[in-house]
Amino acid sequence: MKGLMKHSFNFVRIVLLLGLAFVFSSCTPAKPVAEADYGAKIVGNWMGTVGDMKESIAYSADGSFIAQLRPRGFISNTLGQGVTGTIRGTWAISGKTVTLKISSAEDERVKNSVTSSTILAFNQDELSIKSDRGETSTFTRAVSL
Repeated sequence: MKGLMKHSFNFVRIVLLLGLAFVFSSCTPAKPVAEADYGAKIVGNWMGTVGDMKESIAYSADGSFIAQLRPRGFISNTLGQGVTGTIRGTWAISGKTVTLKISSAEDERVKNSVTSSTILAFNQDELSIKSDRGETSTFTRAVSL
């Protein structure tokens, strides 16, 4: 019985130490992405809010992107019933500027247009940008399962 209690105590101690290690490792501040690596590190899926719209954008390594927009609101957010718009085109980064050239969109007013944003902060999992209209938005990297 005494050996069993000692074994249980050691197990509890190991679990606590692992838990503390996890907590402290998750509190480590994210390392900023170097400006020279922006083009490679932006590739992937991102989610954020722009104005009154939820936006997901996928930057592909071939320089193409697909963005989907959905209105924010109780019904849209809880039931997924918001109207979704899809925008496609190409992207490029020069310094801290991300330029999107829109080749197709459900809204004809934005088709064949170009827009730019300035990267304010960029780490592996978070991207903050300021649009050419002066609006600031933050995107988080979407984890695929």
